[in-house]
Amino acid sequence: MSRHSVLPVLCQLAILSLLALIASPATAQVTSGTLYGTVKDPSGAYVSNARVTMHSDTVGAERTVTTNDRGDFVVPNMPPSTYTLTIDAQGFKKTTAKGIVLSAADKLNAGEYTLQVGGTAETVTVAADAGQLQLQSESGERSDVITDRQIKDLALNGRNILEMVKVVPGVVSNIDGSQAGRGNLDQFNINGTRGNQHEYTIDGTSNVDTGNNGAEHVTLNPDAVAEVKVLTSNYQAEFGKAAGGQVIVSTKSGTNQWHGNGRFFHRHEQFNANEWFNKQAQGQNIVNGKPENTPPKYRYNYAGYQLGGPIKKDKLYFFFGQEYYRQLLPSGTSSVRVPTQAEINGDFSQSFDSSGNLLVIYDPNTGQPFPGNKIDPTQLTAAQQSVFSQVQKVLSLFPQPNVSGIDAYNRVDVYSVNNPRREDYLRIDYQLNNSNRLFGRWIHNSSNTVWPLGNSLWGGYGNIAYPGGIIETEPGWDLALNLTTTITPTLLNELSFGPSVSRTTFGGSHGNISRGVNGITLPLLYPVDNSTPIPDMSFNGASGVNWAGTGYLGALPWFQANTTINVNDNLTKVLDKHTLKFGMFYQRSRKDQPAWGNYNGQFNFDSCITSASVSELNCDASSVGSGNPYASALLGAFRGFDQTSSRPRGFFRYNQLEFYAQDTWKATSRLTLDYGVRFAWIPPQYDAKNQVAVFNPALYDPSQAVRIYNPAVGGGVYDPGNPGNVIQDPFGILVDTVVPGSGNLTNGFGFASAGYPKGGWNDRGIMPEPRFGFAYDLLGTHRTVLRGGFGTAHDRIQGNQIFNPVFSNPNLALTPSIANNNATNLPALASSGAISPLGNVVAVDRKGQVPVVYSYSLGIQHEIANGTTLDIAYVGTLSRHLSTIRNVNQVPLGTAFTRAAQDPTAYGGTVPAVEPNLPTAYANAGYSFAGDTVKDARLLDAYPNLSYYSWTAPPQYMKFDGTANYNSLQVSAQRRFSHGLTFGAAYTWSKALTTASSDGEWVDSFNSRLIDYRAADFDRRHVLAINYVYDLPNVTKHFSGPKWLSYVTDNFQVDGFVQAMSGAPLPQGGGTAGWAASQQWNGTIQTWQTPSFWLQTTSDPNHSVSTSKFDPNAFVLPPIGPPQRGERNLYGGAMQAWTIALLKNFPLGNEARYLQLRLEAFNVFNHPNFQDLNMGWNISPPSGSSPASLSPSPGLRPAGQSTAGNYGSFFGEYNDTYTGNGGPRVIQLGVKLYF
Repeated sequence: MSRHSVLPVLCQLAILSLLALIASPATAQVTSGTLYGTVKDPSGAYVSNARVTMHSDTVGAERTVTTNDRGDFVVPNMPPSTYTLTIDAQGFKKTTAKGIVLSAADKLNAGEYTLQVGGTAETVTVAADAGQLQLQSESGERSDVITDRQIKDLALNGRNILEMVKVVPGVVSNIDGSQAGRGNLDQFNINGTRGNQHEYTIDGTSNVDTGNNGAEHVTLNPDAVAEVKVLTSNYQAEFGKAAGGQVIVSTKSGTNQWHGNGRFFHRHEQFNANEWFNKQAQGQNIVNGKPENTPPKYRYNYAGYQLGGPIKKDKLYFFFGQEYYRQLLPSGTSSVRVPTQAEINGDFSQSFDSSGNLLVIYDPNTGQPFPGNKIDPTQLTAAQQSVFSQVQKVLSLFPQPNVSGIDAYNRVDVYSVNNPRREDYLRIDYQLNNSNRLFGRWIHNSSNTVWPLGNSLWGGYGNIAYPGGIIETEPGWDLALNLTTTITPTLLNELSFGPSVSRTTFGGSHGNISRGVNGITLPLLYPVDNSTPIPDMSFNGASGVNWAGTGYLGALPWFQANTTINVNDNLTKVLDKHTLKFGMFYQRSRKDQPAWGNYNGQFNFDSCITSASVSELNCDASSVGSGNPYASALLGAFRGFDQTSSRPRGFFRYNQLEFYAQDTWKATSRLTLDYGVRFAWIPPQYDAKNQVAVFNPALYDPSQAVRIYNPAVGGGVYDPGNPGNVIQDPFGILVDTVVPGSGNLTNGFGFASAGYPKGGWNDRGIMPEPRFGFAYDLLGTHRTVLRGGFGTAHDRIQGNQIFNPVFSNPNLALTPSIANNNATNLPALASSGAISPLGNVVAVDRKGQVPVVYSYSLGIQHEIANGTTLDIAYVGTLSRHLSTIRNVNQVPLGTAFTRAAQDPTAYGGTVPAVEPNLPTAYANAGYSFAGDTVKDARLLDAYPNLSYYSWTAPPQYMKFDGTANYNSLQVSAQRRFSHGLTFGAAYTWSKALTTASSDGEWVDSFNSRLIDYRAADFDRRHVLAINYVYDLPNVTKHFSGPKWLSYVTDNFQVDGFVQAMSGAPLPQGGGTAGWAASQQWNGTIQTWQTPSFWLQTTSDPNHSVSTSKFDPNAFVLPPIGPPQRGERNLYGGAMQAWTIALLKNFPLGNEARYLQLRLEAFNVFNHPNFQDLNMGWNISPPSGSSPASLSPSPGLRPAGQSTAGNYGSFFGEYNDTYTGNGGPRVIQLGVKLYF
């Protein structure tokens, strides 16, 4: 049949399959594979009409097909298994090939079979060619298979199956792996795509939390996994839903033979090495006199079993297993400055900074130092005394110091997290008849975690322990049902259905820190009941000091439930040289969860050096403060305060539909073309109760703008609409609030309840995704294959991007953000009716483009020898329409240098044309002002109804304008089990560039392409991954001896991983003390980027000086004015980790029954892998100076800075190490019984 005659058939079948399937909602990804091959006679002529039977060695699956006129055969839609192939043809001997391993989503070429002349009663048996079976000569996609032997024998840290993806070329994996848990899905990147852009299926069912796209619904231990296939680039049209790769897990099933195992793994901190930074810790515990650098408790006890076999041979099978995890996980060492009892009482006479200097505190009422550096509460007003006593109660909940002699911190705690878990697994396979095969699989998880430092929600840890900890529970389950039907020998259908559920609850012991239990009545804006947790408090002060804080308590108790319902249908038709495939994917997602606002109130207390020199530049618009944040707290003088008025609950939903048509065309005996197109409809996620509200700048009407009270000369405030009328404001509560009746507070908002798109942006409709691949046998020997292709795939962004527009809906909840005031004024502010601009606002680009990834590759595969293949390829991706976040109310660059931005009160009421005594540097740059007398930022906002800044974030604007590109050379070598050895090696040389590395990364508001385009956070120029499993030669095979000697010398096995990769790019992160960096350098207000500006380099800084990895003298200050480009030319340390396991097997009658003892060592050489560097800097100018008067060198490491006892506190010093495989050496003991 010609290609022209096939294309109409392709179109007709696509339409028919769509019509047939549309009535039933249909997840992507198949659970079966396809085998190709060719049959010839001894002369090399093709044998047509030969009968080819493919029979599973384990589960009884069988299918018979015939060869076409070119001797080719195709056996489609077979479950993953090891197969025997039998070929019958009239006049030839029967030929049988054994050991053909077929994986899920495989397009496997079994090679050519040459029949021998003779009768069919005679049989010729051949072994499958392991090398040829590894060659991908029937498709052009980039993919890799992780086999059952690798999964069974390799040591996995935490028994996390996703850790295996690190062996795949193009993958950068940061999976910790040190514990069993479901939050690792976004910890690896495939070919330069974001960490939450891949799909993960188990037996065809999507196993992805649609809230963040970065967690699994359930986990599955490796003993229940048959194999893992990873698709990385330009794969076929049948794979969709995500754009950044596919991880396809196939589970084990019962067979005709009874089999199973029991297992136990154990760890204890006494076997492990100590963490590097923990060993550097100095000081003694003043309670027990012991050094404060002992390792944390680290204890694992994993026990599990499984059993599988026939209920009825060749008909009905089952497989069941359970695994119990008892995990006490190291949570790290916390070195913090907690308030001393003297400080809680108001005595700061012994409070020093990290360099040993006294932190002088000033009375904000007088501007003078407190006598003796002590606060006398009897000298305070009654309201202040009340706040003083309430803050004392909160600070008294903090633990007391246990280390002395170190100014940077006074308490060291080594924490461990208790995390018991359980997994249950059941699979039933049923061969209904010769035409229908059904399986059902169920996975259930239960998990309970006690977090001593607070909850893990959104990284909301504190750094001090809570009484009783915070309890997190995570139950989940996943179901898969699959029916494969043989309609005719050349027409097959595979239908799968799979609901998947996860739930999370945070709460439990948070009652120990409730307001009622602790008698706390600290004033708030909105009333709360006594069961609410104490207010959140964060503290910021002198650099080099890690001030204690409460973490994130306001969301407790919290609950979420995520359910996905997945249906997938694939229809396969073998038509001469074409294998046509059509299918459809449907997913329904439900996600119910409440908002996570600060319902209990959130205070930020700042030291701000001293109140005597406090200015708008010192403390970034601060008029109150002291030299110690704990002193500020006792005085009630906060840097910022947020509180959310209510707690909305979201009911988030989406429906996603995709369908495709594809053809694998065996164009010639040496050329296979793989082409098709997928169509994706990915409408935005929405709230079922139409609670979505987003800000859209295009809807903003300047004529409805609200007015903001301005500070008046001499005190009080005035309405800009009536500047002559000064309103007295003795408590400072009206500044920056909305003038009543002055405009529309929700100006610019689109509400789903009023007809705005219910998902917050437009539906883009059905989008085509063309795919193409080819494989060409270069020499016609099936030993060398040229492969390549390209593909387009769209991606659904994580659900949190639409959850926020519900939680920030001003009709449901308000989150005022109050800056630089006092807790004593909160009751007056609450009763005044004053309204602050809206906080926690989300703006969205209504166009709503869907992220898309274009992937392409070209490479060559070659079988070297002895079942070993070599693969060399160029692989690239382009990502477009990635989601980014920026400040919608950002003050434009250079504004602070303009006359209109200056504060009249700084000039007695009238702003001059040019700032008096303007530094020459600003005049030379063409500016009339130095940016140090600007108005309050809220008075410069383009949208005054939106809060300029809150302690969570400024009003965020989500757009779909992020870009990324990736180019790589990928080299891998594979050898499946042969002569006792399995190994794989993968090396990737790559470069990943982007404007934003993740969904939550803030970018420049005006020119992201210029400022933010750089190496991605996950850019690793060099990545090497090696894995191996080797059966050591038996000694008694070569040397005679007594039988008992074999129990000592034989049946040893060694296996392991080697993982190495170059360092990650490092962003600068710092600012200045004594002036506002962004105002006086960039001419804007804080951009919500870090840092406010970028240091520049005059030479290569990438060499060590003293304890710094970088040369601090290579950096200079930038010129005054808008930045030209954000520099990221610094890279952190490389990582290398060696995992080695020694296994000893004791046979128990036959090769299927044996006892196995395991000794496993992760990072066996205990090589310290430093993960993060302190890239923060804080430039302190001489008193009275400005940026224009500074020398070019920023002085990042002034003389006298000592790292003793506080390594990692200064620029360029490492401050963290890898955990998991790259962390300190961990020893694990294990025993397994196989039968």
